[in-house]
Amino acid sequence: MRKRLKMNKNKGLLFIEITVVLVVLMLASLWVTRLVLLCDVDSAKTAVTSVTLVDLIPGIKAGVVHISTPAWQGSGFVIGEHLIATARHVVEGVEDFEIILDDGSMVSATKAISSKNYDVAFIWIEDSLPVPLKLGSIAECQLGQRIITIGSAYGKVNINSVTLGIISGLGRDYSELNSAGYYGEQDYGWSVAFQTDSPGHPGNSGCPVFTSDGVVRGILVGGFSPSLIICMPVDLFIDDIDEINRMFIQGKYYCEEITDVAEEVWDY
Repeated sequence: MRKRLKMNKNKGLLFIEITVVLVVLMLASLWVTRLVLLCDVDSAKTAVTSVTLVDLIPGIKAGVVHISTPAWQGSGFVIGEHLIATARHVVEGVEDFEIILDDGSMVSATKAISSKNYDVAFIWIEDSLPVPLKLGSIAECQLGQRIITIGSAYGKVNINSVTLGIISGLGRDYSELNSAGYYGEQDYGWSVAFQTDSPGHPGNSGCPVFTSDGVVRGILVGGFSPSLIICMPVDLFIDDIDEINRMFIQGKYYCEEITDVAEEVWDY
């Protein structure tokens, strides 16, 4: 009897051990399956992101231009049917511009206006331009978010080169650079800037800085190094585009004034 009880007890323990092992194996299998699924999802996300950027960039690139002046070169981007946005220091003191579009065609311009307070400017083109790029607030972005820049690094030879990076600083105040004479005596209003590590070089000034959804968030205006880049947010003018257009158009008209000739003609 005791021997039989002992055998039954051993069988019971063996059954419990086998059950525990099976449960552990099942749990392990579930975790492995979950990890594989997560890896597949991450891989899919990466693939989708890559495809999205590849598909996105040509459309953005079509709205980016190279700006050439008698003194220097820069970049800009289309924000209206006749309007190009760029950096103020690209147009400063210049009246003649040669604009090269992404398709290689060239147009000339002689009209530009600048912000009184920030490193932002606009060039008027008489001919119709490509579809304007979409603008969005930097306030919608986060530190570490991916950004892309497209511009003419070192001039026309590298027209519309693409670089990738992240937003590496928000709410930057670089106004002390002006007081230190970093950019001469001019105050370019770099007190409301944001910072990226997307490579930038001479010739990139005025180019668009956009997020991976294709929305332009800023204008590249300068930098401390090729990977510490200063940008002006488009928030500075995003609500003023209609007014900016009117400023150029009103140049076609003038206010009539009473003259001596008019008085003589109508003085019966």
